[in-house]
Amino acid sequence: MKNILLIDDENEVAQVFQTGLSSAGFQVVVASNGQSALDAVKTNKFDAILIDQMMPDMSGIDVLKTLKANEETKNIPMAMLTNFGHDEMVKEALNLGANDYILKYQVAPSDLVAKVKTLVGEQ
Repeated sequence: MKNILLIDDENEVAQVFQTGLSSAGFQVVVASNGQSALDAVKTNKFDAILIDQMMPDMSGIDVLKTLKANEETKNIPMAMLTNFGHDEMVKEALNLGANDYILKYQVAPSDLVAKVKTLVGEQ
């Protein structure tokens, strides 16, 4: 079973995506902010990480930079999962090593499952 880290401070959104991914056979750990996500990667091995852009303690870009700078986490497939699709944000995330940039308001849970399967190499 593939282990996914979902970082999102919006509890309702996180629950919808967690339910969709879990029902597709993924083990999902939810972190409600950047620091708890960084703590989670120290104690768990993840096959993919989904990162929200806007969080209370640090931006998703900062989380992405931190994870990509760490030898132990830099090769984990990561995707931004956010409502902010400004061209500059998308370019920055992809340039920093994000594998995908997913807009929450455009993705149904089933579409997210397909994208995560691609991230973890199941499609």
